[in-house]
Amino acid sequence: MFATLIGQTFTEVAVPMGLIHKSTDNSYTGAGVAFFNFNNDEYDDIYVSGGINADKIFINNAGLSFTEAINTGIELLTQDVTTNGIAAGDIDNDGDDDLYISAGTFGGHHDFLMENNGDGTFTEIGQFSDLDLISEWTTAATMGDYNLDGYLDIYTGGYVRSGGLDEITNAFIYEGWANKLYYNNGDNTFTETAKLVGLNDIGNALATASTDFDLDNDIDIYLANDFGQWNSTNQLFQNNYPNNTWTNTSIASGADIGIFAMGIAVGDYDEDGDFDYYVTNLGRNVLLNNNGDGTFSDLATMAGVENTNSDALLSTSWGTAFIDLDNDSYLDLYVSNGQIPAAEFIATNIIDPNKLYHNNADGSFTDITASAGVDFDGRSRGLAYGDFDNDGDIDLLVGNIYDENALTGNCLLYRNDSNTNSNWLKVTLQGQASNRNGYGAKGIIHAGGRRFIREMDGGSSHNSSHAAFMHFGLANINAIDSAFIIWPGGLQQPLGQLEVNQTHHILESTCQPNYDGLNTLTGSPSANITYDTNGKIASTQAINQSIEVNYKSLETIELKSGFEVEPSAIFHATIEGCENDP
Repeated sequence: MFATLIGQTFTEVAVPMGLIHKSTDNSYTGAGVAFFNFNNDEYDDIYVSGGINADKIFINNAGLSFTEAINTGIELLTQDVTTNGIAAGDIDNDGDDDLYISAGTFGGHHDFLMENNGDGTFTEIGQFSDLDLISEWTTAATMGDYNLDGYLDIYTGGYVRSGGLDEITNAFIYEGWANKLYYNNGDNTFTETAKLVGLNDIGNALATASTDFDLDNDIDIYLANDFGQWNSTNQLFQNNYPNNTWTNTSIASGADIGIFAMGIAVGDYDEDGDFDYYVTNLGRNVLLNNNGDGTFSDLATMAGVENTNSDALLSTSWGTAFIDLDNDSYLDLYVSNGQIPAAEFIATNIIDPNKLYHNNADGSFTDITASAGVDFDGRSRGLAYGDFDNDGDIDLLVGNIYDENALTGNCLLYRNDSNTNSNWLKVTLQGQASNRNGYGAKGIIHAGGRRFIREMDGGSSHNSSHAAFMHFGLANINAIDSAFIIWPGGLQQPLGQLEVNQTHHILESTCQPNYDGLNTLTGSPSANITYDTNGKIASTQAINQSIEVNYKSLETIELKSGFEVEPSAIFHATIEGCENDP
């Protein structure tokens, strides 16, 4: 069942579909890309950063072609500015995606916050939004509602500020620009609080991820820091909501790897119910397997995804993602590789093909890059996934740095042309109490005797943003036993038995029990209680008294109403009359 991808072919269609763009960057970083819905139709559009060239937006013509958007305000603003990456999200909850564009210090330019006007244009509002947009070198940016007020906040990574290579000790001693945390005030202004809460790391960040590593339903932050062997290692910050504090759990968790970290992939590749993290590197990549107890183990060697060398020289990896590319129900792993000039003791290969690792469903992967047709060997950087033709399988967008030797550098769009006949399901979200994109929400499906979990990603990979949906490959599973969304903060919304081979748009319910911030839900009298064991609804019971349910762990349920339920049951609570809302 899980060998279908080996015979699969991807077709690279960027140029024939009108997606023509090159990124030029003398620092050899950047080349961020994004799938996002620019014009609010049913098809995701594309953003590509240009380095010192202008950034561009390409409008998706119903999955058949792309047309370059003109007079958006993006091209003129980014011309001759060294842009790096892109984070897309609806910062004002008005129904369209806004953009945060990270930039370098070259030419004294700063980052840009672009408000989507809803008419095909953007307005730069960063200078009026109290963002600390001084001329620094910003690389990665990610969005997440860290304080759970319903608005997306922004976290940015600062890169090299000073320092260099000590040729005697072969040590890179660099101080980076401080990272920034911008809390959204809900009125298109922001308050920068990184130093106040201890998130102003100066470790030369090249990737950031907003992710709930501890499954407590608030958004944590993981940083991929370059030159980590000699400077700041990767950092994992645990959100202590609602206390407005953060705990640096890097050392205690084992996430403090010291490498040339470039990118982050997030996903439950081993299907044990928590999120694992793949971190790219110049040299051996790292697979941080989540042990479920707040710690991680590096299983890259056992899994076969080290990607250390290209021939006799080191490989250099950047953007990355866990995605099920053949809908066989197991998360595969894509890695964009591309040489960067390096010191002799870490010499890198100019020939460095991108990698596709197929999940063998036993904790290991098989390298099927060549047979799948995705072995481009230029200087790839950013990576984003989407489904631009809405056919239910995942397509890939790769950003490349212009290569003056091979005269390559156009971005790549890999259309997924697999014919596996495997089932699938996609979920998009619209928050009401939560942020409009639903970033930070988790989708859980019970089907075929298995439990699948996905997280709505607010930006990870390398300088890139994935499409805003959760995708589930289902292989030959043709029926869903149960499904639910865990919104940021912990409110659970049952979805019932969703139809397969469809995209389901989920509007956040407005009549769920109130969340008090202390990992409990309190329902009113006459609350309807629905619980299920192994994903199957067992019964519905009306209770004429208040209930209190412990949501700290999805697997541990405490009822204080005297109503008995299996200890391992997954528990849903809704107020009477809300079953069909929305």
